[in-house]
Amino acid sequence: MTAGADQVVVAPSLYAAPLLRIGDAVRAATDGGADAFHVDIMDGHFVGPISFGNLVVDAVRAATTLPLDAHLMVTNPASHVAWLADAGVRAVTLHVEAFAGGASQAIETLNQIRSRGMRAGIAIKPATSVGAIATLVGEVQHVLVMTVEPGSSGQPFLETMVPKILEIVRLFGPTIEVGVDGGINRHTARTSLSAGARYLVAGSAVFTPNLEGTAEAIRAIRAAGAG
Repeated sequence: MTAGADQVVVAPSLYAAPLLRIGDAVRAATDGGADAFHVDIMDGHFVGPISFGNLVVDAVRAATTLPLDAHLMVTNPASHVAWLADAGVRAVTLHVEAFAGGASQAIETLNQIRSRGMRAGIAIKPATSVGAIATLVGEVQHVLVMTVEPGSSGQPFLETMVPKILEIVRLFGPTIEVGVDGGINRHTARTSLSAGARYLVAGSAVFTPNLEGTAEAIRAIRAAGAG
């Protein structure tokens, strides 16, 4: 699913799901009205933790018909494109900071993603300016604004990132899906949506250890854009 001008897409982050109950988490969020699943791929180099690989992605793909969106927090994004495509992933988002040459070097991998039939996106860390991705207007279908430092679930939303959301919406235009990842709950969802974001990645606000309240949390985050 791609967010339209007035459409809110809620993508629960499986990194925040209880590890031994990922299957239950996928089913709870699917039944609870999620639009897609956000799958963080971490290699222990670009960020400290190591997260999911092909076996987990394959298992999640088999457990739901919802789209899977991979967020690559890795030092060599190009090496992951083929297996993500083979796993049936809908979209892949790269970090511009993963490329020594910045946005100009990222274009080749973005082209590889599109050539495999997936949507291509770019993500930026809190310390990275919008100018670092300005040359990618027309090259990506999705821009993901990190409103926490990548690599750890449960961090508080950085309010100082709201102007960045506004700037990206102005620069990339209405046809680009602008997403927000980090600290999203019913309150910060409203802030993000008001700034022009339409794709909300929610982790700890959706998944509790006992998976209670998953559907209610998804409804509340989606409803933040109403009115």
